[in-house]
Amino acid sequence: MNTKKHIFFGGLNELRAIAAFAVILHHIELFKSHDKISSLLNLKYTSYLVEHLGKNGVHLFFVLSGFLITYLLLSEKQKSNRINLVKFYLRRIFRIWPLYYIIVIISFILIPFLANSFALFADSPSYYNTVIRQSDYGLRTILLYVFFLPNLALYEGRIIVGASQSWSVGVEEQFYIIWPLIVSFFNKKVTAIVFGIILFVIVMINFKFYDTILSTIVGIIPIEYMAIGSLGGYFYSEYSDIITQYPKSKFIYTLVLLLIGFLITIPVFRLYIQNLALGFLFLVLILVSINQSNPLPLRNRYLSFLGNISYGIYMYHPFVMFLLFPVFYKVLAFYNNIFVFNIAIYICIPVLTVVISYLSFRYVEKKFIKIKDAKFKTL
Repeated sequence: MNTKKHIFFGGLNELRAIAAFAVILHHIELFKSHDKISSLLNLKYTSYLVEHLGKNGVHLFFVLSGFLITYLLLSEKQKSNRINLVKFYLRRIFRIWPLYYIIVIISFILIPFLANSFALFADSPSYYNTVIRQSDYGLRTILLYVFFLPNLALYEGRIIVGASQSWSVGVEEQFYIIWPLIVSFFNKKVTAIVFGIILFVIVMINFKFYDTILSTIVGIIPIEYMAIGSLGGYFYSEYSDIITQYPKSKFIYTLVLLLIGFLITIPVFRLYIQNLALGFLFLVLILVSINQSNPLPLRNRYLSFLGNISYGIYMYHPFVMFLLFPVFYKVLAFYNNIFVFNIAIYICIPVLTVVISYLSFRYVEKKFIKIKDAKFKTL
């Protein structure tokens, strides 16, 4: 197993960028549908793809996180014979918390202020009506967000414009509490067995105990996708010499892409089964993408750059949509042209999101990343 310092897997930033922009596309079309604007969600041949594209992007993030965190934890344990839990949690805090709390402040203070101060935002009824619904902004909702439980807030129907997408960040933080403890307290083989048992139990709960308190809990914290990635992280850590022989195949890469394209476009199985199948295909895609011997996997410096700031892209884009959609509605009313409207939103929303994300990364997040790497790095 490779335990060199500065472990870096090429190809993962590109996947992060694709996942982030899949979520943006889904949210744009969902917003248009809510505001009764012609949307790909309402077209026969694109409705299934667009409806589930956001979740599929998040599941790709989950599988990738499970793979990478598990591989790094196992690498640390092999190097030091232990997991430094304090440093692990501090690394997560310095990487995740600053941007997360910026979004919370924007969503609970700035967005309501703007919505109540400027008449322009009333032209976007989907967002505006949600923001002025005061019941969603009570003390319980604030506390759920402050203590990293946005997934529970979303389950309770507490929609916070600009922050509800952070439900997945809450899930990842809850995953990070459990996973290093498992890797720390069990040996390698037992750890893999525990990962497998967790995955099996969650899947069985969703099948055998559907619509019960157990299924509700695992629905709020869907860590099965991270468990899939973790199994990949374990096997890649333990048997990398064997595993790397297969992702060299151009045929496997092409087949995986075709299967993913097919399953995100066409419903074949029950939705949960289809999502699990995609989870395992995402894992194979990750294993192929990091294989330097395969010339086909995507390597692009622009996508790599976007993947490097993908956390910001994912977190800031609803705020950007809140700011720009009312302007686009004015443009639509002026030109009365849906084509101009769609051109505007699909250029301006991604571009402004990337600009804000880059500035946030360079002038805020990077300062905390430097502290994280200087004081709490173990590999």
